[in-house]
Amino acid sequence: MRWVFLIALCLVLFCAGCLEQKDSPSKSGTNAADKSVEKLTVTITSPKSGEILQGNKDVSFDAVVSKGKAPLSYSWSSSIDEELSTSLKFMQNPSRLSKGGHVIILKVTDAAGNSAQGSVLIEVM
Repeated sequence: MRWVFLIALCLVLFCAGCLEQKDSPSKSGTNAADKSVEKLTVTITSPKSGEILQGNKDVSFDAVVSKGKAPLSYSWSSSIDEELSTSLKFMQNPSRLSKGGHVIILKVTDAAGNSAQGSVLIEVM
């Protein structure tokens, strides 16, 4: 019976050392509100999800990015055509994209190394 107790005690002590303790706001010097201010968010505003792109008229690719620590870096990509741009917004002629369903992704990374992404599904005819 003593062995079972000793093994259980060792197991508890071992697991206690494996648990990660979170800093309280007073210890870290920041609070939850400060961390939420820094949280990076990305919303693609153009093209709209479900939009059909066709023809030879340029289409605007644009997004709203909020928060994060400047400077920000941008990476637009397509599930079919891969990298599209490294600007926050750009114009693209649908005739230069492959025909089919594309998942368009904008990944944004801030100076602190935090990243966020937004995506839309479009069809190119």
